[in-house]
Order: sequence, then C-alpha cells, then structure tokens
Amino acid sequence: MLRTVLAKNLAGWEVMEIFADRVNEADRVFMEFVGMISDVLDDDGAPESLRHQVLQLAVVFTCSISQLSPGAYFLRRDLFPCITKIITSPDTQRFTFEASLLLSILANFHKSDAAKLNPYLQHICDTQDIELMRKICWAAGFALNAAMKAYQEISDDSIPTFAKSVGALFTSLLPERALAMQPFDPPREFLKTQPIEATVSLLPVFEFLFFNPHFAQVLVDMIPKPSDSKQSALVPPLAYNIISLSSYVLTHASSSASPRMLAYANLALNTLLVMSENAHIMSVFCKPASSKEAIRLCRQRLPLLPVPSPTRAPICALLDCCVLWLRHNLYKRFEVYAFTVCIWTCHRIIWYLQKARMRLEYDWLELWKAVVDLLGFLSGKLDSLVTTGGIERLVQESIQLLDLALRRADIFLPTPIALHEFIYEVVRSSAVVRKQTPLLQSLGQPSSVDRGASLRSDSVSKALSRVLSTAAYYEGKLASADTRSAKDAFRTVSRDIEQNGLHSAHDTDDTDPPYACPACSFPMNADPSH
Repeated sequence: MLRTVLAKNLAGWEVMEIFADRVNEADRVFMEFVGMISDVLDDDGAPESLRHQVLQLAVVFTCSISQLSPGAYFLRRDLFPCITKIITSPDTQRFTFEASLLLSILANFHKSDAAKLNPYLQHICDTQDIELMRKICWAAGFALNAAMKAYQEISDDSIPTFAKSVGALFTSLLPERALAMQPFDPPREFLKTQPIEATVSLLPVFEFLFFNPHFAQVLVDMIPKPSDSKQSALVPPLAYNIISLSSYVLTHASSSASPRMLAYANLALNTLLVMSENAHIMSVFCKPASSKEAIRLCRQRLPLLPVPSPTRAPICALLDCCVLWLRHNLYKRFEVYAFTVCIWTCHRIIWYLQKARMRLEYDWLELWKAVVDLLGFLSGKLDSLVTTGGIERLVQESIQLLDLALRRADIFLPTPIALHEFIYEVVRSSAVVRKQTPLLQSLGQPSSVDRGASLRSDSVSKALSRVLSTAAYYEGKLASADTRSAKDAFRTVSRDIEQNGLHSAHDTDDTDPPYACPACSFPMNADPSH
C-alpha cells in the first residue's frame, strides 16, 4: 500500500492527510508508525520473519517518501541502535542488506542542509563498532558480486584462454553455428534491467567510507596478502568488487541514457574518488595483488583495455575504471559532473604516486589518450551538448591533470619508454590542447566576483601555458629534425629526452589538492563534516 500510494508524486501535506486523515493528526500517527518500527526491530522476542517485514516496510517508506517532510519523523526517534542490532545479531544478520540500506537512506535525508540535525549521519561519523562495519562489508560484497555476475550473464567477457579459444572454434564449425555471429557489444535492450537492485549496496559503503575514518581500515583488512596461501574466498574482497562492478556500470552507463543507470554511475565514480583520497587505501592498492583474488574488469565494449597482469596493483584497475568512463560516455547528453569526478580521481591518484615517489607499472598511454579525447570532444562538440553547466570547470581540471602529470612524469612513470610515449602524445595532441584557450575564453565569466574562481582561472592559465610550452619545445625539435613518419618523430622526442632530460621549466607545487565534496561537487578541505 505504501509503495502504491507514495508512487503518486504527492506533496508532503498530501501524504499526511492520506495516512493521518488530517495534517493536525500527523505528529501522532507518524510517530506511532516510527515507534512501531523501532519497537519491533528492537524486540528479540518478535519472530524473525516479522522483524524482516517491518524492516522492509521501513525501507519502502523511506525510499518512497524521498525528501518530503514526513521523512523527518524518522529523525525525531533515533533508530540507529535497533538497526545496528539487526545487523550484528546472529539471528538477524542475514537481513544486513536491507538494514544497512535503511541506515544510509536515513542518513541522506536533507543531508546538505541539515547534516548536523541528522542523528544517523552523526552515528555513521562517530561509530567505532568494527563488527558492524565488517557485517556491512560482508553483505555488500555478496550483493555487488551478484550485480557484477548479472552483467556477465548477458555477455561473457572473460579473457580468452587457449582451451577456450579452441573450444569456441570447434563450436563455430557445427552446422547450426557456422554462420552465426556473436555481437561483441551486448544489445542495448539487454542492458535495460542493469544494474540489478543489489547494486544499491554501494550507497552504505560510500557513506561509511566518506564519513567514518575507521571504515577504510576494515575495507582493506579484508584484502588478502599476496603471500597468503589460503584458498580463494567465496567472493572477492569488497574493495575489489567495488572496482569490478564499477567497471561494468561505467562502461554501459550512457548506452541507454537511463537516469537510473547514470545515477549508479555517479555513485560508483564518487566511491572511487573517496577511495583515491584515502591514503591508507592507496597505500594498500599500490601493492601487488594476489593472483587468486584478481579484479575482473568489463571487456564488453570496444576498444578493449589491454589484458592485465593477474598480480598488478589494484590501483591500476581503479585507473582503468576511469578510462572506461572517459571512453564510452562521450555523448550529446553530457554528464559534466560525472566527468569532473572522474578527472578528480585521476588527479588524486597521480598526486599520491608522485608524493610517495612510487613508479607504477601501468598502461599510462590509455589514460593520456582518454583525457585528450575528452578535451577534443569538448572543443569540437560544445555547441551541440546538452548539459547543466560546469564545462569550464571540467576543462580546467583536465588541463591541471595534464600539467601535474608533466611536472611529475619522471617521478611516477615506470620506464623511460612510458615517459617518451607521454611526451609524444602531448606533442601529437598539441592542436587539441591549443583549442582549450579560446574554449576557456568563451566559457569564462569576466563579470564574476567570485575570488576563488578568479584564482582558479589564473592557476589554470599558468598550467595551460606550461603544457603548451612543453609541446612547442618538442615541436621545434621535430621541425628541425625534418621527421617524415610517426616513428621518426617518436625517436626524435625520445633521443632529446635521453640527452637533455625532460624539458621542464615548471615550478613545483607541493600543496595538497583539495578533497572533493560529492554533495556539492566542488573541492573541499579535509574535514568531511562539510
């Protein structure tokens, strides 16, 4: 009944009139309703099936009421103790999926304008209950693994082995299969039901990861060490499942322009961003992974990512998720905020690597091409894009990412070849980079009195000048060498770097980049209470 009535797009006072007969009776009726939920969930003597039904009732109401005023009654009686009791009790822990979802939904009620008045958000920030967090991770791990398998059932994208290739060859020779063709990209109509509902487990994981400093430790403690000789777990660790599922969600997010798919893509990107901003998670992600717990990434759309090493560092898979989003979501209906979050994530990763002076074995050329393609798309399609604004900020962040990578390339790139490929890509794409100057001028607002925007614009102008200066230097070398092919050009660039070092008149900047606030889509300081 709740689901049906609340699906009518009612106003808050209309909901009160329907369920309380009149608005004046709303306090009594809705507080009795919340009290009933609290009492049953907290009652150890109540049948488990009844407690489960009441828990589901609370989830239906809080999801359906959205941000309407009747939802505030759940803030007037603190349900956190009884929700955590459901999660940690051996008799009801199998209901952790719904209980953690209810907690995260309640924490999101008017989060941006009344965060200090929301008891659930404060509890998430303050709790030190490690057992609670482990149970949430356990339930989310199974849910996200199921969501990932739902994508794989649509199209088997596992990396081919020799035996599998031979088997496929013989199968294709059967009379009824000889002329059959398997499309590589799954048909869009098959993806309309994706991601499945279990994907919503990302929400409580994100809330705890962003607000609770202890949750990151619990998350990484579940990752097996490479030296661990135990057999593989039933499902991969949650941290790996987050990355794996994100790769599928981000690959297919814009294929049908479904608001639901795009909402999950935003949630996945913000989760990856928060992971990249956590130094403890990054320190673990930058170490080699156990081959028994390899991260499986989406390979359902062309062009495919390079085949990864089973023991490469998990941070490489996180970067791959960013590349997949940048590659497969350049459409007329452009998701500006999601692309900005993606660029922020790449920026944070490179910042951590250069600060830790860590050379990462990764196919960096895939990332550079994806970023340049994004800038080329924006400069060439700006007039036809459907957006809600923010293009200027996205271009600025992308330029600053390239500038940071150029200034610190010799610190985090693993080999001289990787450095040469990066510089050659910058030179090859110099025309695209130059187009960003008139693009920013057309997007700028000279009348703005925002001092922060003015300072950011000055910083971006310097960054763009440095990138163009580097490109111009090597373009001059190529012109004087009279190169006639791409190979000759690459050799010329490589030879100059080997003889003279990287051309870098760039000033170093040791200031930590600001943390990004998912609630307002702008960088923030390190205080998550913002």
